[in-house]
Amino acid sequence: HVGFRANTFWMTYFLASVRCAEEAELVLSAGADIVDLKEPSAGALGAVAPAEIQNCLKTVRGRKPVSATVGDLPMVPDTIAEAVAATASLGVDTVKIGIQPGGEVSGCLNALRALRLHVDRVLVFFADALPDMDALEAAEASRATGVMLDTANKSRGSLIDHMPLADIERFVDRARRAGLQVGLAGSLRARHVQPLLQLRPDVMGFRGALCEQGSRGQGLDVAACTDIGRLVAGGLGDCTARFEERMTLAMC
Repeated sequence: HVGFRANTFWMTYFLASVRCAEEAELVLSAGADIVDLKEPSAGALGAVAPAEIQNCLKTVRGRKPVSATVGDLPMVPDTIAEAVAATASLGVDTVKIGIQPGGEVSGCLNALRALRLHVDRVLVFFADALPDMDALEAAEASRATGVMLDTANKSRGSLIDHMPLADIERFVDRARRAGLQVGLAGSLRARHVQPLLQLRPDVMGFRGALCEQGSRGQGLDVAACTDIGRLVAGGLGDCTARFEERMTLAMC
């Protein structure tokens, strides 16, 4: 598995969020680098049912890394730890955990740190609902391998609507200096790809932009998936090498 530490040319990887095995196959055909399992109807980081996660893993067959979310869970240490362990046990490469404001955030980070799992863990921070803590300190406290920015309310604008590009750039740069992989997502559309690629994130994640009528709850649109994949690939130096490598981390 190749992580961003070996990412000499600072490639940005195309992550596509899917809800089922059929969608997983579709995004692979469209050039997705990472298959992200998420149920859009269940929230910003809605969890896919365990049986469907297993179906998706069988469909992907190791061709690309697979990530999965644990759901929009409250910050309760036992709840978070149990969900992460259960999701990891299914065989995904990366588990993503949303850090919500309120609750026992510090206790959740300690619980994550205590887990001994052979998967990467990514902390997701919502630009429109940021907790009162530093993302990089949280990653260190939980032994996470990556952080990402997203949005909680998908009907109220994109990541760029909630956070200026200069602030996003600082987030990416700080994460990189800390040795973390960093991803950007949050109702991103085709028009957002080029300005965000300039910031050199390791991963850029999409759902709504890949769907029919641009609605994240709808089915995937083959042409839209292909177009987004080409836009992300078009911002990279060596596209051929990009598709031959596998990332350790999958975010969204």
